[in-house]
Amino acid sequence: MFFGKKKGTFPYLKKAPVIQGLMTLVLLLLPVGLFFIGYSITKDVKNLFTVVAVVGMLPAAKSIVSFIVFLRAEKYSCKPELHDKIQPFEGKGALIGYDYYLTSYSVNYPLPAAAVARKCLIALSGNTALKSVDYEDHIKEYMKKNEIKDITVKVFDKEERFLERLAELAASEDEITEDEAKSFALLASLSI
Repeated sequence: MFFGKKKGTFPYLKKAPVIQGLMTLVLLLLPVGLFFIGYSITKDVKNLFTVVAVVGMLPAAKSIVSFIVFLRAEKYSCKPELHDKIQPFEGKGALIGYDYYLTSYSVNYPLPAAAVARKCLIALSGNTALKSVDYEDHIKEYMKKNEIKDITVKVFDKEERFLERLAELAASEDEITEDEAKSFALLASLSI
């Protein structure tokens, strides 16, 4: 994102569709404008402006796809009530992030909230239709590919259990290790 909320901040998935939609609109208007400028100058569609306009539709098409993905992911954004419950733990012993939407070829994994501390990565499942093990396996696979070791991954189905474990991790006095920081950054890089 060029402007607006950063990945992992609250409410990224609520703001992203708006920003992406505006970018898509601009990217669509530029080639259309070029086409009409060329047509008004030459009174024919066979000109260089038309070629540039057609090629200019490629970034617009890519932006439309991103916009659709953000629209689908928006419903998995961290709820304000959950954010209010997590907020007291911010700035303590754990790295906390929000609004992750991990994608794969077959399944998408929404994570409204996640935290890393004490060699643990914990997250709250955003889709009750998926098993926690599926989430964990997906994250572990990418941690292995990125050579992140000694980090336990646990995804919770229940908000209460997630908040209990978050309270334990936030009470940590330990410094954040390199692998913990890398695993936290990995969530953002895997997310849309």
